[in-house]
Amino acid sequence: MTKIKISLFLITFFTFIPNILKGQDKAINFDGSNDYILIPDNNQLDLINNYTLEAWIFPETFNWLGGILSKYQSSGANGYTLRLTDQSPYSGLGFDEKTTNTGVLNSNQWHHIAAVNNQGVRSIYIDGTEFNLSGSALNVSSNNNPIRIGSDYSSRFFDGRMDEIRIWNIARTQSEIQESMDTLLSGSEEGLVAYYTFNEGIGDTLYDQTGNGHDGRLFGNPNWVDGYTLSGLIGDINFDEIINIYDAVMLVSIMLGNEVGTPLQTYACDLNSDGFIDIEDIVMLIQKILTIDTTNRDSLSDATYTSFSHSIQISSNGEIAGFQINLKQNTILSKDNIPTGWSWNQKGNTIIAFSLDGTPLPQPYILPLEKPTEIEKINLVGWESKSLEAVEKILPLNFSLEAGPNPFNPSCNISFKISSSSNIILNVYNLNGQYLSSIFSGLLQEGQHHFVWKPFKLSSGTYFIKITDGKNSETLKTLYLK
Repeated sequence: MTKIKISLFLITFFTFIPNILKGQDKAINFDGSNDYILIPDNNQLDLINNYTLEAWIFPETFNWLGGILSKYQSSGANGYTLRLTDQSPYSGLGFDEKTTNTGVLNSNQWHHIAAVNNQGVRSIYIDGTEFNLSGSALNVSSNNNPIRIGSDYSSRFFDGRMDEIRIWNIARTQSEIQESMDTLLSGSEEGLVAYYTFNEGIGDTLYDQTGNGHDGRLFGNPNWVDGYTLSGLIGDINFDEIINIYDAVMLVSIMLGNEVGTPLQTYACDLNSDGFIDIEDIVMLIQKILTIDTTNRDSLSDATYTSFSHSIQISSNGEIAGFQINLKQNTILSKDNIPTGWSWNQKGNTIIAFSLDGTPLPQPYILPLEKPTEIEKINLVGWESKSLEAVEKILPLNFSLEAGPNPFNPSCNISFKISSSSNIILNVYNLNGQYLSSIFSGLLQEGQHHFVWKPFKLSSGTYFIKITDGKNSETLKTLYLK
């Protein structure tokens, strides 16, 4: 895999910038002790057979049954619940008493959660990807309990931030969830009964944006803080609001296909917004992490490479910050000559390497090969993410063809060398260029080779010995005397 192409859904979706959550810059931080938001009971909120609960969450620590959204606040109420699990370390999700495995959530990282009840069949999606649920589902019933955000039954509180909570009276599909989880809604969407953007930023009221009047009241003095914003995702692959080497590790892993990124992670990986994930995005991310001043760097505008039997030589007129090599065969290459401060990764026939400390690739750079390998292409990236494809520089092959003695009788010794395993043809021609005979034809390994030529049926005269590997050739004149 040379690069990952952003899906058509993401290209189409992120084209409509006016609909993006560009104004969604506030959230509420719950302290995990006594903070919550209370939404009074209403018949519209008594959902039983079909509903979808959505929220963006940023857990700072994981608490036992920490509540995200719950209409189950009194014994036997049997309302719907979305919360953390009761299994240590509580980094899973529980939905109406069905649970995921632990470890599906990361602390200090934004996650989008969507829980769906479709006629009793429960599904849960994290960052747009479905996760398995186990256990028996709660038999949900109507009740007169309020809804609590940030708290479950019996003071089980959530520790962290929340943003963009939506309550629907319909079972939404995975594609519907993916298409709108980063979109600022109008509030009038079909099936949307309560919608909270958290963009008030001040006060003790969380306003319902649907017009249905299901406003919430803040209790316990939770703090208004910065919220989830799409623009903050670029380069922040793990959504922890810090761009560092961990993001680079994830970007490389997603690019090489070692892990499947969520739609949002794929979007965050495309730093130059060209619709692809490749070495350019990696170099851009390293520049962000190291805050490299590119004005003092030698710009890259020309580069070549030369293939030898056991090495590749790369030369350029500017600083190289990263490279990507695509091979025609799946061959493991040696990384023995990777400079200090650089990272090396290979999967299949794709190799990438890039600077981790801002040092450029030495010039010229020689990459040792464990065995002769055909190159499909080499892409080089300089600082400022200036990228180009290196042009192959083919060196004339000198076989060092020799014959001795010359003149000779009755035979002469022919020697030559080849730099890599090749199919060699060694023929004899007369002065008119007519083929006379073959001395050798077949596969030879790298190195020096020797043959003896005895022209038994030829008359005295001048002859030409020609060697070729199909691409390169060399000719030597000999004199045969009887």
